[in-house]
Amino acid sequence: MSASFVTEPPSRRQRVFIVISAFLLTVIAGVAMIWADEPLPHLSSFMPFYAGIVIVTDLLTAYLMATQFRIAAKPSILLLSSAYLYSSLIVVPHMLLFPGVVSETGLLGAGLQSAIWMWVFWRGGFPLLILAYAGLRHYETRHPIQVQTEKNLSLVAPLAIAVLVLGLTLLVTYGKEVLPVLVRGDDFSSLSQSWFSISVVFFNILALMAVAGVTRGRTVGELGLVLAMLASLLDVMLTLHSSARFSLGWYVSRMNSVVSSGVVLAVYIYEVNWLYQRVAELNENLSRLAFVDQLTSLANRRQFDQRLEVEWNRAVRDQQPLSLAMLDVDFFKKFNDRYGHLPGDDCLRQVAQAILGVTRRPGDLAARYGGEEFALILPATSEKGATSVAEAVNESVRRLSIRHEDGVECGVVTISVGVAVVRPTLGQGFEALKEAADAALYRAKNAGRNRNVVVSC
Repeated sequence: MSASFVTEPPSRRQRVFIVISAFLLTVIAGVAMIWADEPLPHLSSFMPFYAGIVIVTDLLTAYLMATQFRIAAKPSILLLSSAYLYSSLIVVPHMLLFPGVVSETGLLGAGLQSAIWMWVFWRGGFPLLILAYAGLRHYETRHPIQVQTEKNLSLVAPLAIAVLVLGLTLLVTYGKEVLPVLVRGDDFSSLSQSWFSISVVFFNILALMAVAGVTRGRTVGELGLVLAMLASLLDVMLTLHSSARFSLGWYVSRMNSVVSSGVVLAVYIYEVNWLYQRVAELNENLSRLAFVDQLTSLANRRQFDQRLEVEWNRAVRDQQPLSLAMLDVDFFKKFNDRYGHLPGDDCLRQVAQAILGVTRRPGDLAARYGGEEFALILPATSEKGATSVAEAVNESVRRLSIRHEDGVECGVVTISVGVAVVRPTLGQGFEALKEAADAALYRAKNAGRNRNVVVSC
């Protein structure tokens, strides 16, 4: 799988955050155990609000994992997506059957045990799917599996989960007479002693141990899944420990359910932000590769050509002069032959910085034109201003005092500068400006180098 936040090893800070979160969840659940039976106000809007959060978060998590499966083609990811889809879908009939949410007795022909049996199937089925994920994840580490029909599987798996949830809904409604009694009225005391409830706790413990043992928190996503399964276990234990609905333990257990539902989604959302930052960095690097000369960090030839066209069109529109300076390091081939290519590269870098130091206006552009040749685009610059810039650049390079015994008489690296100044009009092309600047440069070199030639055209 290609690298992403979910498959990246967690940082120390992330590990500490997960550990602290797990500790706080455990402490809060432990304290709630003491006063679990304490009755609290019956909030009629709590269950729809709670169910909405769980449905949305689990459904989003399932979708994001399914998307990752389409990319990675690993069956374990699809199985994990199916687990969260199951958790999302089964909450819908659970809420419809829950007394007092949609109707006083529940919909769909609900019986007295229908809602609690949907809870058992929900909180028991989810860890079973997580156990299957952990087993397949363990197998994949030793025998990599790459499916070739991920598109078909990504359609079949949700359909299978939907059929399973529908079947369980029909069982707890039309087949409610065959199901054992788990609760009597609002009294939950018999629920915690049921073998079914004990099995739910056992499945959650196994799922937590399996996820922790198989994944060992190697990635941020898997570390988040460990925390999610801990919250799921605490949810089940608090629900069974509470003797009635809308008690302190019952409310806190629902909060753990929300944490179990949301923690993996939070990891994926964090991943999106992380990937966005990576994409921005990659785009910036690509931009540098495409438009920046790697040796000198000046604009490269590609950026120079694009910028010159833009400035030419702007000068035509605004009726402003445009100046172009072509600069060449004098006797650079002799410098390379005498001192070597590495000192030659360092010389070009120093010359580039000297040129850049003279271009103070935001609109000016210094570029490496090719080899030891540089260029300066000077928008809205007259002949007088261009002459001043050329003199400043020449003086700045001389002040570098880079030794060059095979150069001009002064014994240091110098440059020759040719400048062309034009006031563009419609119908002209900027290629003529480049040719004029290049011709001025050769006039400077033929006249003895280490000098400037400025022409108007």
